[in-house]
Amino acid sequence: MVTDAPRKTGDIGGAPKQNYYTPDGRIIRAMPDMHGYGNQRDKEGNIIESGVRDANLDKGWLAQMPSELKPYCPHCDRWHDTEDEIAKCEQVRKKWVTNLTKKAQKELGGDRIDKLETEISEIKNLLTKLLEK
Repeated sequence: MVTDAPRKTGDIGGAPKQNYYTPDGRIIRAMPDMHGYGNQRDKEGNIIESGVRDANLDKGWLAQMPSELKPYCPHCDRWHDTEDEIAKCEQVRKKWVTNLTKKAQKELGGDRIDKLETEISEIKNLLTKLLEK
């Protein structure tokens, strides 16, 4: 049966897709990512809780359009309640990156890399001289 109606991806003949909503109001069409979660047991070993959950909801996506939109934070790739929280998140991320950079430089030792580069260039020069003879 041929129709002129536009198709949505995955609605006909593909994996079933579902609409998810981000807290800032964007719509994401994706396959449900269903996972079984572990059996919660009591002291006697009886199963208290087990089931299946949609892991897409762990990303911060919502099953329904939010009534109150939240601003998106480009620094942590999440959503915050206010712009002030986004500014704080930016400062925290900058401090974190600065600390990691200092730690990496300390571990790698910038002087060591410079020494290696000069030694490698000396080795290259020696090899070119040997190959010329």
